[in-house]
Amino acid sequence: MTETQPDVVDVLTADHREFDRIFTELEGLRGRTGEGVLTRKKELVDEVTIGLVKHSVAEETRVYPLVAQKLDKEEAEHSKEEHAEAEETMKRLERMDAGDPGFDDAVAELIREIRHHAAEEESRMFTELRANFSREELVKMAEQVEAVKKIAPTRAHPMTPNEAGVRLAVGPVASLLDHLRDAVSGRGKSTD
Repeated sequence: MTETQPDVVDVLTADHREFDRIFTELEGLRGRTGEGVLTRKKELVDEVTIGLVKHSVAEETRVYPLVAQKLDKEEAEHSKEEHAEAEETMKRLERMDAGDPGFDDAVAELIREIRHHAAEEESRMFTELRANFSREELVKMAEQVEAVKKIAPTRAHPMTPNEAGVRLAVGPVASLLDHLRDAVSGRGKSTD
């Protein structure tokens, strides 16, 4: 382990910054139409959904169980509930075209949900992680989070319980099916 290796807080915070970058671009496109704009909106929503699902599954399987065990069970449960709400919004967005009347409102709802969730994690949970786990434990968690993100599903599966054991059991099958669907549809492959 080196001093420059990112710990789990670094990894998850970097994800939050990336999501916010995409959200800022989406906010700039709100209310705009035109073929290129609508295509870009859908690409951005696909990109952020893929990232959010991978991030959520990694947190639910590698971070929240430790938070529940060592820090605060209610905080871990609350975070899982917030993930479930965001997954419902992502699933709605997946079924919509960027030109649908409610698309921009659903995007705004997702942005609110995720920004709220990220702010809560960064203000409390991340501070508690660093205060209660060793640097070595935090780096190991980061490695586990990155490993899970590589095999996690790419689409929201709101009917799958947000429990670590279930996510780990169902994840590889859902991931394979998601990746096959993405390959066929071209989803997540930016054209720029």
